[in-house]
Amino acid sequence: MLSLSVGLFADLVMVKGKVVTVDGKNTVAQAVAVRDGRIVRIGTTKEIMKLKGKDTRIIDLKGRTVLPGLTDAHVHMISSAARALDTRWLDCRDLYHPEIKSLEDILERIEKYAQKQPKGSWIRVQGSPMQPFRLKERRFPNKHDLDKAAPEHPAFIYFGAHVTVANTMALKMANITRHTQNPIGGWIEKDASGEPTGILREKAQPFLTNLLYPGGREVTEDHLKKNIPIPQVSDYTYQDMKRGVEGVVQKCLERGCTTVHDVVASPEEIRAYHETLKEGKLKMRIVLLPRVYESQIKADTFLNLGALTGFGNHWLKIGGMKMSIDGGITGCNAAFYEPYLHEPDNRGVIRIPQEVLNGLISKLNKAGLQCAVHAIGDRAFDMILEAYEKALAEFPRKDHRHRIEHGPGNWLCTPERLQRMKKMGIVPVPNIGLNLYYLGDTMIEVLGARRMAKMCPFKMLLKAGLRLTNGTDAPGYIPVDPLREIWACVVRRSLQGKKIATEESISVMDAIRIHTINAAHAEFSEEAKGSIELGKLADLVVLAEDPLTIKPEKIKDIKVDYTIVDGRIVYQRTKR
Repeated sequence: MLSLSVGLFADLVMVKGKVVTVDGKNTVAQAVAVRDGRIVRIGTTKEIMKLKGKDTRIIDLKGRTVLPGLTDAHVHMISSAARALDTRWLDCRDLYHPEIKSLEDILERIEKYAQKQPKGSWIRVQGSPMQPFRLKERRFPNKHDLDKAAPEHPAFIYFGAHVTVANTMALKMANITRHTQNPIGGWIEKDASGEPTGILREKAQPFLTNLLYPGGREVTEDHLKKNIPIPQVSDYTYQDMKRGVEGVVQKCLERGCTTVHDVVASPEEIRAYHETLKEGKLKMRIVLLPRVYESQIKADTFLNLGALTGFGNHWLKIGGMKMSIDGGITGCNAAFYEPYLHEPDNRGVIRIPQEVLNGLISKLNKAGLQCAVHAIGDRAFDMILEAYEKALAEFPRKDHRHRIEHGPGNWLCTPERLQRMKKMGIVPVPNIGLNLYYLGDTMIEVLGARRMAKMCPFKMLLKAGLRLTNGTDAPGYIPVDPLREIWACVVRRSLQGKKIATEESISVMDAIRIHTINAAHAEFSEEAKGSIELGKLADLVVLAEDPLTIKPEKIKDIKVDYTIVDGRIVYQRTKR
């Protein structure tokens, strides 16, 4: 038995189960006791029941498995929270609505929806990333398709964060013509005659979408005049975001997720979280990844304030400084040395030039801040490795834990790149659920088998000694679900059933560690959470089945019976 103190009763005891502690020895116990939001004893049922008092809550696990609370280390949660409640959006995401199988299905939905809207009003449609590759027609819609579906409305469809397709009326309102130049970090697609097709990639999107919101056109024009990237604006207030937080947090808790690392890009998003916490309504832990480039938040905000990574508390704190070197793979905008197979002229989009990147990383590193840099294609993650090496040579830091979001960890992890990451102490944060499970078949099609040969090489990364964790980019793309992610690490099967690089499969225990103690390490919190050990925060999840003994194919379908944060039950499954 392990005990923090004696003589006091517990607030909560969980007995007669399998407590997978995820400590350094992967110890397994029968029971655990909690007091004042902390783990105070771990041992046998008989030992733990000695802490039972008249007010102690007892959970008879009946053989069920307890894990530390699970973490999703890369989400866009609060930015999706208000949109989830926004009735102005037509949802055509096939990953949420599998009945949508063709472009015709989407256009029919748009046409029916447009007929009910006032003439001239905006039609805004939400699609899924890489959805066109899963449609029967296997292509993006263009402005002519949308013109037929919504001839009397400015309309656009948003395929995730990296591609928007607009109709003719919307393009006209945005003054996008054959003469419009690409903005920094963006690409306006044009046909052979030089006319816009309606497809806008990366930072060309705000040209159009900013029009919907007060002051948006002025923001766009100001940034174009200054020749700097256009930030995305919206009319969501922090009150809108606060209202949305409850719903998105609840969905996380239902899948055992007790912490997320959330990319934030506006003061309103941070304020919404802060006020939700002050009001006692924040039921999970949030690590903020402030976007400090192409954002309403600037790097100088933190450099001038002197607020270091970790500023805050265990409920809400500052994590890594987020920026994106290249475009998103879901828009085929990630920057590779070689072109995409289906687009021979497309090698992706660089959003931050190397010189600018080097200067920014250098300043943030010297200030003592952690960096969390989106670098997806091989060209982009060579750029971030160069920037990190230069910054650390100028100002060495032993425990910076700089992160690479998406990139080295998804593909093309050559021995040379692994060695450079290991030498610097870089934390990879890949996305196995999104890139392998949901989009794996499409990735093979657009990148080719050679570039995909070692997709999500988690075994290779672990063998090299890298402390990787994992994120989903949820919830706008896919639902938050760490159990699905653990399953993907082990089974490595795509949505269509294709096995991908199975030699990189890892054990269930290693997959659990990636989503618990490794995630805590990525946010400098491994002394406080990420495992079930004495004195640590009582963030726990009770599973209906044991992921360590169940058939691996069934891990993603395991039900969560309880989610506990800070010693309090914040979710309990209603059994039917």
